[in-house]
Amino acid sequence: MQPNIRTTNRLSGGQLITGTGTATGEFISIDVIADAKFNVLTGNVSSVANVTSGSALTIPAGRTIDGYFTTITLHSGTVIAYNK
Repeated sequence: MQPNIRTTNRLSGGQLITGTGTATGEFISIDVIADAKFNVLTGNVSSVANVTSGSALTIPAGRTIDGYFTTITLHSGTVIAYNK
C-alpha cells in the first residue's frame, strides 16, 4: 500500500470559503475548518455534494479532501481550498 502523500505543499495559497460561499479555480486540497456540507463539488471526487442540504454528506472539522476541484459551493461550514 502506498503511503498517503499530500499533493500540494500549500505554498500556492488558497481561499477561505464560509457559509454558502462559492469558489472557482483549480484546487488540489480542501481542509475542513468547521463541519461542512457541500452543495457543489465539481472535480474528481464524487458522492460528497448534494444540492439538497439534508442529503449532503457532512464532513467533520479536521478532515482533508485531496483531489482536483474547480467549483466548490457550501451549504454550511468553513473550508480552506488550496490552489493547484
